[in-house]
Amino acid sequence: MATYQEDVKLLGIVGSPFVCRVQIALNLKGIEYKYLEEKFDNKSDLLLKYNPVYKKVPVFVHNEKPISESLVIIEYIDETWKDHPILPAEPYQKALARFWSKFIDDKCVVAASKAVFTIDEKQRENCVEESFENLQFLENELKNKFFGGDEFGFVDIAAVFVAFWIPILQEVGGLQLFTSEKFPKLYNWSQEFLNHPVVKETLPPRDPLFAYFKARYESLVNRSAAMATYQEEVKLLGFVGSPFVCRVQIALNLKGIEYKYLEQKLDNKSDLLLKYNPVYKKVPVFVHNEKPISESLVIIEYIDETWKDHPILPAEPYQKALARFWSKFIDDKCVAAAWKSVYTIDEKEREKYVEESFEALQILENELKNKFFGGEEFGFVDIAAVFIAFWIPLFQEVGGLQLFTSEKFPKLYKWSQEFLNHPVVKETLPPRDPLFANLKAHYESLVASK
Repeated sequence: MATYQEDVKLLGIVGSPFVCRVQIALNLKGIEYKYLEEKFDNKSDLLLKYNPVYKKVPVFVHNEKPISESLVIIEYIDETWKDHPILPAEPYQKALARFWSKFIDDKCVVAASKAVFTIDEKQRENCVEESFENLQFLENELKNKFFGGDEFGFVDIAAVFVAFWIPILQEVGGLQLFTSEKFPKLYNWSQEFLNHPVVKETLPPRDPLFAYFKARYESLVNRSAAMATYQEEVKLLGFVGSPFVCRVQIALNLKGIEYKYLEQKLDNKSDLLLKYNPVYKKVPVFVHNEKPISESLVIIEYIDETWKDHPILPAEPYQKALARFWSKFIDDKCVAAAWKSVYTIDEKEREKYVEESFEALQILENELKNKFFGGEEFGFVDIAAVFIAFWIPLFQEVGGLQLFTSEKFPKLYKWSQEFLNHPVVKETLPPRDPLFANLKAHYESLVASK
């Protein structure tokens, strides 16, 4: 590789097609760079510093200027280092390259992933059909040896997912998404591309990647089978973005209980909600064989007593009483104070609630003795505290506060990372960006009305 004096770093994860794209571009250009491996379940401070918006890889850092999103990174590399052009020079051809690369991300990557990791047969068939349609578009578009002509370029690099990852995914899921018979031009292209010396030396090892996807697929299949064993009618009335609804969903997913989720509206309470919860008229409401239960902690205890696998509460009476005590403490002290810290506009009152939040979190910090409040596995108190782990960081960002930091509460912060990255919790949490936007809008409305 040619040596450049610039400080060039790439934060990535082995096995990511998006990281691989950037590595192909760098290796094609002969750019020397420092590779910093990240972890799926433990985001480094460096990653959070360089990509605070999405908190994901790849992140390319050139002379301490960070850039994220693989296609954006590749364009930057191509404009900065002129050897071995990746994008066409002619504006229309360049626009087409950008179009097809976005098409690959929006259509091919999404549909193929869903085709494999969707267990419901009907939905899977729809995703497979969608994958066929998308790949046929690419088949029809391919006019030369590569999408970039006689040498590979921007679209080819974007399509590394099609060439390398789809064959792995289809083997994992027992599908035939991408074959030489169905897509002969695209298949020939994939062999040319994968065997190009630059690409070949950049691709991640196939076997560990296959093992990872296979394990993930089998986990989904096993969970689906477990959920299918429960024939009871189970419904949950909820609202996306509610920490109390999220608590119940974590408990249900931990137990592998199949349930029907019925989304409610804050400003228009449904007849069903008023029927099942005429007292408080709010979510969550859990309905088991037409028996409704409300209040999240009450619901979780019912779930734990009804479905015995993966216990949530301790069996020993004193430990169970302590779990109930600390869960109530979280609702009475932490939730109320943190909410008021952000959504109280009066500065003096806000300072009071911030101090209350510090005191409450410090008490929890002192109480945390193990990996989780529940011991080595998360339990009742951990589920109750999802508000602290996920919602308080959102609140403090909305209000420009520092309520919950790793410096002030090191044990609690470490617990939050372990908890949020637990597979059951991670797949249950609501999407962060829409939730943040909603909380931010509420805050700005309050500020504007002051």
